Amino acid sequence: MEMIRYGIVGGGFYARFQLRALEQVRGIEVAGLVSRRPPEALSAYVQAKRLGAGRIYPSVKEMAHHVDVVAIYAPNFARVSIVEEIARALEEGAKLRAVICDKPLARNLREARQMIDRLHPFGVPLIYFENQLHMKAVQSARSQLEPVVKTMGPLTLVRASEEHAGPHSAWFWDPVQQGGGVMTDMGCHSV
Repeated sequence: MEMIRYGIVGGGFYARFQLRALEQVRGIEVAGLVSRRPPEALSAYVQAKRLGAGRIYPSVKEMAHHVDVVAIYAPNFARVSIVEEIARALEEGAKLRAVICDKPLARNLREARQMIDRLHPFGVPLIYFENQLHMKAVQSARSQLEPVVKTMGPLTLVRASEEHAGPHSAWFWDPVQQGGGVMTDMGCHSV
């Protein structure tokens, strides 16, 4: 099996969470890390779990030349500039297969469109990473609703609730940096 060289941007809660999830995935090698936070602990974790080399790069642009996929687990406010760095690497000849962006894709529709449009000329998809689509509870609800939708037609109202213990970083409380309130936090899981 050909290994996919995975590059991670971000060193906070989501990056650590996703690294634990990658322990269950075959065919992925964590080949690169970029973070404003000191990434040495993440690199040591990657190496200890034999997930890959976990090489630390000074920039997203440089890492993009050495990986197949870039996964963005950085704060909402940084995502447009990260995609811009990736696009500059692609202009220089980087050969990426895809860019994955953890939820939310962007702070607003304008930024999301800007990110997609920036990568489109290179044929590199920007993939929105929604981590709850395949949860047992979500799949169970979907299978229970399937016969109802076939009989009664499309759903017009759904109620759902999501909660957590609070953000993992102070920037989240700043509406400019966070971007979209509940829909860029837990609300997107219910949609």
